[in-house]
Formats: sequence, structure tokens, C-alpha cells
Amino acid sequence: LGKVTGKSEYATKSEHVFDALRAMNPENGLYPYSIRESGGQLTFANQKLTFGAMSDSYYEYMLKMWLQGGKTESKYREMYDHAMQGMHDELVQVSSPSGFVFLADKNNGKLDTKMDHLACFMGGLLALGAYTDPTGLDSARAQRDLKTAKALTYTCYQTYAQMGTGIAPEFVQFVAGQDFVVGRGAPHYLLRPETVESFFVLYHLTKDPVYREWGWEVFQAIERYCRADGGYGSLHNVQDTTKGPDNKMESFFLAETLKYLYLLFDPDTEIDLLNKHVFNTEAHPMRILPLVSS
Repeated sequence: LGKVTGKSEYATKSEHVFDALRAMNPENGLYPYSIRESGGQLTFANQKLTFGAMSDSYYEYMLKMWLQGGKTESKYREMYDHAMQGMHDELVQVSSPSGFVFLADKNNGKLDTKMDHLACFMGGLLALGAYTDPTGLDSARAQRDLKTAKALTYTCYQTYAQMGTGIAPEFVQFVAGQDFVVGRGAPHYLLRPETVESFFVLYHLTKDPVYREWGWEVFQAIERYCRADGGYGSLHNVQDTTKGPDNKMESFFLAETLKYLYLLFDPDTEIDLLNKHVFNTEAHPMRILPLVSS
């Protein structure tokens, strides 16, 4: 808005929030999701670290604000790289016996080995960060992030493939010796997009056909178990193949899930994540600001 209208306050007011958070400067680059304000001072109001619900889009925008601005505002990239280092140091875990890489939560310093479906966007984000790393794609940091991106996305694919319907639950709990189980109280599927988002981004960047193969499996499962007369519905239990969908379709299914699946298979897409476009967290593609006329 600031760019196309010439009214800079649209940008400065929203950027002020990032500046205030940047000033908090947590040592590991990771932000507990609850913040209190008193007398103009910001402090953390809890000690929960997660890349799932309540925190996911914040880390996404660290990278994407840098990309949208034409890679000129280095503070956002620095925040992103600091956070990714903290994530690798504290939250990246490996399951047994299969060695699935996942992102744990941390509550008051204690690991909680759950992973939200929401956190599956991180495969795509890490890959995008690796391909645009100022130190180069061949750098140790970029290669680390790309390796983690691919491993996380494979884990997210497995959370689909190992369910009765071929569709992932709201979150999974990782258990030593069992890899993962459906999270307690979370057997449902709300038509979420994050896994197919990562399939699209990784295919777009790497051209590895495996991401299209996984995406086709997921699409077929959605068609089989979520299709209703008037649209698509969420599932009450992804292990139950006998019941039809609920009478509820979230708006993000059209805005994100189907859009990413469409783009995954579109051979003629004009989307260019490395030179022209950035997706906001609700999957709306926008041109980077150097390509936008005032």
C-alpha cells in the first residue's frame, strides 16, 4: 500500500512492530509468542517456543519482508538467519526408529515433541531462505537449511501417508521407538495447506518430481475423503475411513490448499519465487516492490 499510494505511513507503522520486536533481541533469535507491554516496555509473557500455532507467520515474514523489499533491508534477513540458527540448535529433533526430522516445541525450557501441521510450512520457507542466502546456495548455512527443508517436508508427507485416509491430523506427537502418533485430541483435518505449500515451493526451486508425486497422493486423498456435494469438508478423524466430511470448509482451503496444489502441477505458471514474487502467509502472490510502480 505504501508503494502504490505513495503514503509511506502504511509501511512505517507496520514496520515499527518489527523494530520493537527486534529490539527485544532474544539470545537464540526465537520469540515466545506472548508479549506484554507496560510503560512502553515490551517483555515476554510466556516461555513457549514453537513454529506452529501463534508463532508461525512471524518467522515467515522475517524472510519474506526482506525478499519483498528487494533484499535491501538486511535487518529482516539477519533476524531470520538468527532464528534459523536458534531453531537448529534447540528445536530440530530426529525420531526413532525411522529418523524423521521434526520441529519440537519448547515450554519453559522443556522440549515437547509435538509438531503441528501448521509447522509444515517450514520446509518451503527454509528452502526459499537457502536459495536466496546472501552467502550463496553452496554455503554451509544454505546447504544446512536446504537439507533440513527436505527432511522436514518428507516428515510432513509421512504424517499423511501413514494415516488411514492418507491425510494428516492437526498435530502429531513424536514418541521414542514409535516415530509419531496422532496427537491427543487432534485426529481432525481442517483442510490445511502447509504441507502442499512446501511441496510447491520445493518443486518450484528444485524441480524434483517427488514433490509432485506426493502432492498428487494428497490431492487424491482429499478428493476421496473430503469432497462433498457443495465443496469440501474437514475430517473428524483422519484414521476413520468410514465417515464422510464435516459440514465445514475453511476459507483457506480455496485460498491456499487448492491454490498451492494447482500451482504445483501448472507447467506454465508465471510465478517466479527467486526474481519476481513473494507469497504472503495466506498464499496471495505479490510482486516484489522493485517491480511495483508507484
